[in-house]
Amino acid sequence: MKRLIALSLMLVALPALAFTVVKNVNSGKPPVERVVIFEKGKPADHLSFVDDSNCKLSFAPDGAIECRIIGCAEIKPLIKWKPSEGVPAGIHLQDYDYLILTCRLEGDTKVANAQGRVTSQRPDNLWFGFTLFDTNGERLGSASLADPTPDKKTPDKTTVLKFPMSLIKFWDMDKKGEVQAIGFPWSKPHPNITREFRLIIDKIVLADDPKPN
Repeated sequence: MKRLIALSLMLVALPALAFTVVKNVNSGKPPVERVVIFEKGKPADHLSFVDDSNCKLSFAPDGAIECRIIGCAEIKPLIKWKPSEGVPAGIHLQDYDYLILTCRLEGDTKVANAQGRVTSQRPDNLWFGFTLFDTNGERLGSASLADPTPDKKTPDKTTVLKFPMSLIKFWDMDKKGEVQAIGFPWSKPHPNITREFRLIIDKIVLADDPKPN
């Protein structure tokens, strides 16, 4: 008992501990947009499309980019851009923290069984994404639309997808070309699968984390 009393007196006599509060730079603030490559409803004369009958690109009535994906062929739709107001001539991935896509992928697949019965299916992850290309058509990086989602599902509702550059450049960390285009390639499905999808893109942005105060 005497020892407990002595220990209690020692603890009371000790000076209060001092703590240094470190500011969390990951403050939850949204990224700072630096280059808006495309935004729904804004002028888009600097954009051009490369597509075919299985992946037709166009502008929807509300100004969004729309890509209709149909059939059972491999597709390679491409959105290219040239320098314009707010879009510099030299865009290099290492100069930015994020690529942000505001988009959704509507639709599903039609699957025919051996008896010819057709059912509609939509897996949570459709393994559909984008690839960035340089001025020579070389791949600079890629990611799946499901990668930054909390549930790892390909979004069918309009969603703001924030892709860290480290994720996009994971397999191509040494590539430092000038970005000129974003493509949405999709390999050929199984012969009994037909695609009926619509990719809607509202915004394509390059952004940075906000600087700490």
